[in-house]
Parts: sequence; structure tokens; C-alpha cells
Amino acid sequence: MIKTLTLSLLMLCNSAFALQVTATVDKNPVMVDESFTLQVSADDDMDISAFDPSPLMKDFVVGRTSVSRQTQMINFNTTKVTQWNTVLIPRKEGRYTIPALTVAGQSTQPINLMVIPVSASHQNQNRDLYITTDVDTKKAYLQTQIRYTAKLYLGVDLQRGSLESPKIADADIRQIGKDKEYSDIVDGRRYRIIERTFAIIPQKSGKFTINGPLFEGEVIDNNSSNQSFGFFKRTKNVSRVGPSIDIEVLPVPDNYPHHWLPSDFVQLTEEWQPKAGEYKVGEPITRTLTLTAVGLVEEQLPEINSQYPDNVKTYPDQANTVTVERDDNLIAQRTETIAIIPNSEGKIQIPAVSVPWFNVVTGETEYARLPARTITVAPGAVTKAVPTVAPAVPVADTAPSSSPVSVSLGTTTGEPVYWSISSSVLLALWLLTLLLWWRSQRKTRVETHTTEQQRSVSSQQLKQALSSNQPAQILPLLTQWLAEYCGEPSQTLALSQQQIGNPDLNQAISDMLSSLYSKQSQQWNSDKLNAIINQLAKQPVKTSNHPYQLQSLYPQ
Repeated sequence: MIKTLTLSLLMLCNSAFALQVTATVDKNPVMVDESFTLQVSADDDMDISAFDPSPLMKDFVVGRTSVSRQTQMINFNTTKVTQWNTVLIPRKEGRYTIPALTVAGQSTQPINLMVIPVSASHQNQNRDLYITTDVDTKKAYLQTQIRYTAKLYLGVDLQRGSLESPKIADADIRQIGKDKEYSDIVDGRRYRIIERTFAIIPQKSGKFTINGPLFEGEVIDNNSSNQSFGFFKRTKNVSRVGPSIDIEVLPVPDNYPHHWLPSDFVQLTEEWQPKAGEYKVGEPITRTLTLTAVGLVEEQLPEINSQYPDNVKTYPDQANTVTVERDDNLIAQRTETIAIIPNSEGKIQIPAVSVPWFNVVTGETEYARLPARTITVAPGAVTKAVPTVAPAVPVADTAPSSSPVSVSLGTTTGEPVYWSISSSVLLALWLLTLLLWWRSQRKTRVETHTTEQQRSVSSQQLKQALSSNQPAQILPLLTQWLAEYCGEPSQTLALSQQQIGNPDLNQAISDMLSSLYSKQSQQWNSDKLNAIINQLAKQPVKTSNHPYQLQSLYPQ
């Protein structure tokens, strides 16, 4: 009997001190897009994370949640209360049930809520704050821009606030431009309007709903009995959400074979540097191609497929892409720069360039085109000629005899006088020939020494330029050195490469030119080119015109 009474008393005590959790709302019914507050209270000091509002996200827009704690002591009886205030906004009219919410194992009672539409007579009147939304089209192709406009109407003074982006599944959303702010009169009441534009680019086809943006802010409370505290005016928190919009995203047409580039305007342009006039063999020409598309982002643009003939070398630079905003539209641009170096003179035909795209207005495939172009290439600039070795005069046929020559100037008995005159003339001519031969030999030795000295200087200059690892300094010296190596001091670099026919040399020169003409900083090392040049110096090209050998860059 005593044990039963004791157990009953313990159960009464536990029920008296059990955690009590309640839930209430400040409005019922509520209007669509208008916020109300759900208050959950627990009669104990609870952790902030004890309440989870995520079950409410199915039927409502869940705003901020604030937490407050209160402690009271009356007649030595301490009472503690924890309150969670969550802002909720219904998106559609109808009857809803706020489910039972659990805090520390204790659940609240469900709440039936009525959401009514905003009547036409009271849609704008006496509303201090509301949002409107609009789109430029409710049917769009996959990955095309949908322009979404949200307008916040303020009939009261705004202290602070934030407007979120709209929400839609499987889409890229970004704001376009800056907010526009102006005022307008709606149904006889003046409103301050803040307009914000978004670009929505759907990434999947099908039917979707764009949920309106959520606004949360703080405005002056003009209905309060005490409108201010000294210099501070009383404010109240407000929340609104824009109406939802249903859209349809069309898929890529089944018969479309190209890279998917949907737009209402695509343009392909080019620029040449130098702009006009004749180009020269071996001198770089810069061609810049720019692809522009409206309503797209840079990631959607394809590579520009430009082709070039075999008698030019091309060094493409890394492409630059950018997305800009203009007139409430996204504009994507892709720029490709190519350095073109002609190998031969004459007329060179540059093929046409075309980029296919899908016109979302007409539903047809179109092409952005550049016509074929013919450029005239003149011979390359002539480098400074190096004096060549003059052929030696044969010594065996003209060398004077080592024996003494005895010449009689007098007349011989019985010889005619004219023989004496002829002998004198022949002697003078022989002496003159001997003098000219001596001077020719001396000049040949001087020219040979000068040529070899100039070759040595050229080799030393190229060696120093290679050690500096600077392509701009190496290129002219390498052109001159290879021309001398081939026995044609005035020919271009391209002709020297063709005459030598060394694949390793051609690749090394190609890497150097790519580093020189690229706009992007590229790492290049001259060690490979240095080794090839030094190897060539030991194995010179023999030509019929100038059969000589250059000095090695690194003589033994």
C-alpha cells in the first residue's frame, strides 16, 4: 500500500515538471505572399538548435528564426521559457496544416491555417509593401536566357532590407545590371519602387516553376501608438515573397547536328595587324577573331575553327572569353588571336570561317561567316650581306721563274727593229701581270681574314643571345647565322630552314616563335636550340656557290 502511494506521487511530480511545448501563429487567416509568425515555446532553458523548422518548407517560404530566453522568479519559484519565432510566407491560397513540431522529445499540436488570395479591391490598396514578378517569355529553348524582373513596392519608409534571388531547379541565375529605383502612383497611392532584373538560363528541358524572391526588411511602423522614442522611430520587421511563374523549357531539336548555340543574334568579326598593305616573308601577321552571342554565357561559346594553307605557319594564342551585361541582356564573347608567319612570297588564300548557331526566333540553323581572304606577301627583308671569299688566282700558271732573267735592250745584228720594240712591250706587260697577281693575292688574304673575323663575331653574338634566353634578340642573329651557314647571306629564315631540312631545328624554332608571338607569358628555354646550332656548325652544308664552313659556337 505504501509503495503504491509512493509510485503515484512520483508520477504526479514527473508530470508536473514535464517539458511543455506549444505552437501559435499571429495571423489566421493570412493572405498569399504576406508573412506571419509561428511562435514555438518551451518552458525550459533549451539549446538554440532544439527546434528544426525544415518540415515547414514543403508548404511555406521559411524566413529567419529568432530565439529569445526569459527567466522569472516569483516567491522563490523560478520559471524559464525559450521561444523560437519563425517567419513563414505562403505561396499559394488554400487550407494548410502546420504539422506537429518536436522539441526535446515533446511535440506541439497541429495548427490549421487558411490562406486567402489578395482580393482585387484590396490587392494594392492599404498594402504597405508587396512584390510583383514578370518574365519576357514563358516558353524558351534549353540554355537560352529568360529575363526575369522583380519589383518591390514600398509605401512606407524602409530602414533596411534584402531581396533574394528567385528560385528554380536546374538553372543558372544571375543578376543583370544594378537596381533601378524610381517612384510611381498606384491606385492613388505613391510607392517607392526598387526594380531588379535577373537572367535565368535553364539547364534542363521540361516544365518548371520560378518561385518568387523573398524580401526581408525593417520599415517604420506608422500604426504604432508610440511612434518614436526620442530621436528613434519605432520599426517593425516585414517579409514578402513574389508570386510564382510557370515556364516551359524546350529541348534541343532532334535534327540539329551542330554545337548547341541558341541565340537571337550571333556575330563573327576579324581584325588584322598590320591592317593593310603588303606583308613580308618571315614577318608575323596577327589575326584576331571575335565571336559574339546575345543571351548566352561565355561557357556556351564553341572554338572558332579557322583553317590555314601549308605555306604559312600559325601560332594560336590562348582564347579569351568574357560575359558582359548590356541593355538587360547577357552578351558572351570569345576572342582568339593567331600569329601567322608566311613562308613564301606571292598571293596566299586564307579560307572562309563559319560558326553554326540556332536562331531561337525563327527556329532555323544559321551561320556566322567570314569570307575567304587573299593576302599578298612580298619577299622578306634582306639581311646585311657578309663578304664572301674571293677565288684564289692559280699560282702554277702565273708564278715567275726563280732563275734570273736576262734581257737585252739593244738590237741584234741582223734582227729587224720591230722585234726590239715587241720585246719591250712584252716585258712591260709581263711585269704588269706580276704586279696585279701580287696585289690580288694580298687582297684575297685580307678579305679572307675579314670574312672569318665577321663570321666569328656573328657566332659570338648568337652564342651570347642564346645564353640570354631572349627570343627577340635571338631571332635576327639566328636568321643571319643560318643564312651564312647555307651560303646565302641575304635569304630569310624560312628559306634557310627549307634548305637545311632538319626537323629538330624546325621544331626548336617553332617553339621559340610561339613564345615570342604569344600574348600570354610562356616559358621557353634556348638549350635545345643552342645544342642544335652547335651541332650544325660542325657539319656545314656544302653548296656550289659558297663552300665554306662556319666556326663552331664552342670551338675545341
